[in-house]
Amino acid sequence: MRLTNPRGGGNDAAPEQRLSRWVPYVDGSFERVFRPQGSRYLNDHSLIRGDDGRWHLYGITDDSSGMPHAERNLLHATAASLSGPWSEEPDVLMTMGDEQVLWAPFVFPIEAGRWAMYFWAGTPDARTQRAESTDLFRWRRDPRSAPGGRDPFVLRVGSEWLLFSVGVSEPVGAMAHGQILVTRSDDLEHWTPPSVALQDPSLSFGWGNLESPTVMVRDDGYYLFVTRTSEAPIDYARTVVFHSTDPARFAWAPVTEMLTHAAEVFEADGQSYITAAGWTSMLGARWRGLSIAKLGWARRPDGG
Repeated sequence: MRLTNPRGGGNDAAPEQRLSRWVPYVDGSFERVFRPQGSRYLNDHSLIRGDDGRWHLYGITDDSSGMPHAERNLLHATAASLSGPWSEEPDVLMTMGDEQVLWAPFVFPIEAGRWAMYFWAGTPDARTQRAESTDLFRWRRDPRSAPGGRDPFVLRVGSEWLLFSVGVSEPVGAMAHGQILVTRSDDLEHWTPPSVALQDPSLSFGWGNLESPTVMVRDDGYYLFVTRTSEAPIDYARTVVFHSTDPARFAWAPVTEMLTHAAEVFEADGQSYITAAGWTSMLGARWRGLSIAKLGWARRPDGG
């Protein structure tokens, strides 16, 4: 099943390839900081710190060991610090109307005391859905959806918003090239058609083998972290990192790879972090929930 309907073509020309100045790495080890109640797992997720300093976690969940089309609620947990202890709160959203699933929420501040959430719901319009909150506990759906695919991530670049999501190329038989799409907006209401920010050169399964895009900004440009899966179970926890000076165009020239699934990367109090989560059937009960590690940045001796 094709989960996206990207409108707009691929990159007109390959982006200029410049050697990245930095190579990210997991600094130490992942530590599990949150385990959902019962047998529920956490998959694609988002972390945000509220105005009061408290952390909020939102994510895909189900009480199976991993059934994507049964994922119809978005989990919510809070903690005073990233290391916990985390308190599981009531789920913030559940499917309604023509929503088939609730996948991969991404939460970010619009202005003081106001936050937006983009998520994928498998609706007939094939758009990324939106909700808003003024307290990070109560969320209401907003009709101003955006074109794009699943696993949304939103980045502010100057006066512009960039929404990254997962797409696929036109099918080649039962296969396709996985893509990361990007669409732009000045006001989070009017969006450009999606274009292709990154395309996997290898054919894979038809719904797309790239997942969970997340971008971190450094002094030499943009670092795109993408989970790259395959039919081999070993590739479930495989995140590939790309670099570009243009946030809307990345060449397939990986900087490095990391052993993590559905990673989010972010900074807090001057420290970079990377997360991991996923289905219990793939990661095992030991890693059910949210795991966090410090993210280090090694300067390349041959970098710019």
